Amino acid sequence: MSLAPLKILIVEDNLSFALELEMLLDEMGYTDTLRADHSGTALDYIYSQEPDLILMDIDINGNLSGLQLGEKIAHLDIPVLYITALQDAPYQEASRQSNTIGYLVKPVQPLTLRSAIDLAIAKVRMLKDSEKNDALENREHFITQQFFFFKKRHIYYKVAINDILYAQSDDNYVQVQVRNAETFTLRITLKNLEELLPSEAFLRTHRRFIVAVEHIEAINFQDSTLLIDGMELPVSQTKRQELEAHIQKLG
Repeated sequence: MSLAPLKILIVEDNLSFALELEMLLDEMGYTDTLRADHSGTALDYIYSQEPDLILMDIDINGNLSGLQLGEKIAHLDIPVLYITALQDAPYQEASRQSNTIGYLVKPVQPLTLRSAIDLAIAKVRMLKDSEKNDALENREHFITQQFFFFKKRHIYYKVAINDILYAQSDDNYVQVQVRNAETFTLRITLKNLEELLPSEAFLRTHRRFIVAVEHIEAINFQDSTLLIDGMELPVSQTKRQELEAHIQKLG
């Protein structure tokens, strides 16, 4: 079977085991890999890089356990393989409830991991085919040079792009806020919406937010927040410099 290119995220705080997994994946032909040793870092990677598959240790550093992280991102439909040294039944039951595709116990044998990844590939392809069919059968939005067309109950509403204030990721939807307090809901990832919107006018300021730069009323870099239409929105530390540079260009 030819290997489809997959982006795989390894969430594991044991460096030697993470490197072992990475080398094993490389031997299998999967070279596009990321490693995270903390639940917060993993969450940032998941939203910004959108991996096709996650190998997730249950006992991970950070505010969230591997299972809690899996539940938090379940709406993204990213296949998750849980890996742990714990063999207790409650963990196995919990991982099944997190909508995962597998549960592996350390030490993971190469053949077992290979079989699990083969199943993940089938899941990824099935999801992508399903998304493609949904897009063809039920297109909910499209964009022109000056307007964004949103679909509500079989009716398309034309909104000027410069009337869009910001967009917020909300589980498996994106809420787009426009002037006059109107909100439109899209079944799309924030990353995909970011690719549609003109980059000179919109900026990803947080893993959950895209903002229209011209509508920013105030920025508080000390508190890492900005104000649009009276709404206070977060600014991630990694986006502060990019926001500053963007504002300077406008000035």
